[in-house]
Amino acid sequence: MHSEWTIAIRPAAEERPRKITKIIGLKDGGFSVLTPYHKAQSGFLCKAPVEYRIVREPGEHQGRWEETVGFTVEDRAKLSYHTDGFAQFSSEKSGRIISGRDPTTGEPKGLGLITHPLDKPIWSGPSVGVTVWGIHEFEEVQEHDEVLVFEPNQFYYRSCTPAQANSWILSIYVFPKRVVPPLRFEQGHYLLDVALEGLNGPLVSVVRLSVVHLPKEEISLGLFVNRTITDFPSRSGWILSGPGDYTEGRKGYVLMGFYPRNLIPVAGRGALDRIKSPLR
Repeated sequence: MHSEWTIAIRPAAEERPRKITKIIGLKDGGFSVLTPYHKAQSGFLCKAPVEYRIVREPGEHQGRWEETVGFTVEDRAKLSYHTDGFAQFSSEKSGRIISGRDPTTGEPKGLGLITHPLDKPIWSGPSVGVTVWGIHEFEEVQEHDEVLVFEPNQFYYRSCTPAQANSWILSIYVFPKRVVPPLRFEQGHYLLDVALEGLNGPLVSVVRLSVVHLPKEEISLGLFVNRTITDFPSRSGWILSGPGDYTEGRKGYVLMGFYPRNLIPVAGRGALDRIKSPLR
């Protein structure tokens, strides 16, 4: 069984799939999500302020820009979610971005936070989200690649039609080892139908998740793809959004990474690169 998965999206029926993200199991029982299939290198990583009542999508948040804790980076980042609930950004290639925890205090050395542990994850929303646009600048799937492909007939649509949509959001939910849901197999996907997302009042939507298993980590991940409309200054890029430390009664933060960096006004922000950063 796989300890890592490459996730791809076929933009249209007549087109080749594009590789969007990779999910890798960690030795401590957690997992990392990274996007090595795009040319952008310079990014902006942050902890964005958030309130529970307004969170509806991965990365959707509300808060003043001056409350955002953010840094520039010159390397692609990965988002790691550890078993004990520690979530952080680190570099795709080891050692280029400040990361890890202080051995004495347990506080993040770089950009991280403490959220729910993986044996008690939050199911009211996804733990990780990957938003991509300009999908034709992501790498094509080749014949020898082992990938899980989301086809056009598997997409959901958020306030848009197929003709209007220009972006994709991959949502990732965590299921701990004690949860053994009933699955079906179809088009290379292990499928699970769940009621996860609140709409208005007591109404919920039933979503079909594609389940991938990380056997060494003893967790399963449920994935599905939304289509939506975005308007960014770059013609192609991605947002990597992670878990938060907010609760229903308390404001907090959520992890977000933006590539390329021209999405964000970064004047006056520090760097998280090991060579440039004063946090070294």
